[in-house]
Amino acid sequence: MPEGYAYEIRETAKDLYVTEGRTYEQVAEATGVSVSQLKRWGSDEGWTDARKEFREALSSIKRDTVRLRARLLKTALDSGGDPQSVYAFTALEKVFASKGKANEPADDRPVNPEKLKNINTPADAVAALQEVVEIKLNRLLAQPDTLHLSQIKELKQTMELIEQMRLKYAPKEQAADTGLDAASIKNIREMLQL
Repeated sequence: MPEGYAYEIRETAKDLYVTEGRTYEQVAEATGVSVSQLKRWGSDEGWTDARKEFREALSSIKRDTVRLRARLLKTALDSGGDPQSVYAFTALEKVFASKGKANEPADDRPVNPEKLKNINTPADAVAALQEVVEIKLNRLLAQPDTLHLSQIKELKQTMELIEQMRLKYAPKEQAADTGLDAASIKNIREMLQL
């Protein structure tokens, strides 16, 4: 690798070509690396095969997702309204219903204080965090082609943290006077401002 290019630039170029489907010319424009250098890297590392494999995997995910939706609907219908089956189907459908909304730009307006959740106990905080994770997960799953491994890892860690908090602050084990301090409430409210 030429001394003038950082490893990160090479990885970014590969990601742009393989996962985003950009041409060598578009990658060159985005990274500042010459087209000839990108083609050398692509040839050395098999970018074209990686791109084909990535696209096949995406197609497979889309097909499997449709099959999953069909199976969940059939299970919900066949179960006679079993709450778990119906919930599984409706949760997945919410993801697809929000898919169009996920492509809209983020709303950067200040949050209306009246819309903030009233978080007074650790159990309230756990419920609020769980809701945020569900929203973020739905947004990520609505755009599988932009999903990165780091996002999945972060989500997994967050879900594990929520589960630990849920076990620690289970309502049946909670004392009557437990609550969050003002700093914790502020931090949670900031996290809720998606």
